[in-house]
Amino acid sequence: MAKSILDNVKHRFEELLKAKNLDELRSELKDIADEIQKEISSFDYSKHLSPSAKKRIKQLEKQYNDALKSIHRAQKQFDREFNKTLRQVKKTRTDAEKKLKVMKKKVKKGQADLKKEANKLKKKVTKKTARKKKKTTRKKTAKKATKKSTKKKSTTRKKA
Repeated sequence: MAKSILDNVKHRFEELLKAKNLDELRSELKDIADEIQKEISSFDYSKHLSPSAKKRIKQLEKQYNDALKSIHRAQKQFDREFNKTLRQVKKTRTDAEKKLKVMKKKVKKGQADLKKEANKLKKKVTKKTARKKKKTTRKKTAKKATKKSTKKKSTTRKKA
């Protein structure tokens, strides 16, 4: 059978040499390629092997299929674990974002309260310093020294 295939291909190549234009040449090459592909796909290698080689090939095919199954199993397990971890990371991220928002609100509120208190304290301090400035800027006039006469009042009462 292999010899007839080779003879057929040889005959086709001889026809290629007789082609008159480029289109005929292309179509002949395409036909030859299709025919070779068809022969390759229909080729049964097991017809040409010894029984021990056939046995060895079956054994190798079984090992290949087992390896493929274990790879698929491992891939599924990896995908499950990866997706589980991904869900956990996403959940943790959303929780962290929520907590961050709450903390930002608290910080902003604390800042606002702190500013209010600072302004109140600033007003108090400016009032006190303004009073001190007023006191220090007033002219101090010297008081006249006057003697007050202090007489002792009699503490005796008259009897009536």
